[in-house]
Amino acid sequence: FEALADLGGEGQAWTAQRVHGDLHLGQCLRSPDGEWSLIDFEGEPARPLAERRLPQPTARDVAGMLRSFDYAASHGTWSPEWADECRAAYCSGYAEVAGRDPRTDPVLLRAHETDKAVYEVLYEARHRPDWLPVPLAAVRRLAEDGPADDTH
Repeated sequence: FEALADLGGEGQAWTAQRVHGDLHLGQCLRSPDGEWSLIDFEGEPARPLAERRLPQPTARDVAGMLRSFDYAASHGTWSPEWADECRAAYCSGYAEVAGRDPRTDPVLLRAHETDKAVYEVLYEARHRPDWLPVPLAAVRRLAEDGPADDTH
């Protein structure tokens, strides 16, 4: 978070807009014809409504989706490497559609991914303690990665 604060102190600004606020694989539905839809736009339920309505950088939603690949990998036969590949593919697809790769701003993306992982630690500790290793592993990974690491 210090790296993000440093960028802000240097005059870096980020575009903000209304975002989903709780984007993850469970919010994505695929129709029989292959079209994708997103559901549940109310944001993270534990956050105050006024906060959920504020414009945010789109990196917030990207980070939420990136975090969900760790959950998918931990509850299936997939590996952490599979989750890394999914994160890279998602960012590449996002770049193709949005015209901007979220990995080009690794400090912002990492800050939002870390924020989401810490939120998940608290959520899992309260509601699903058996799942606590998933966000704890992410917090460790994010703490070990360098700020310019764009592999996730």
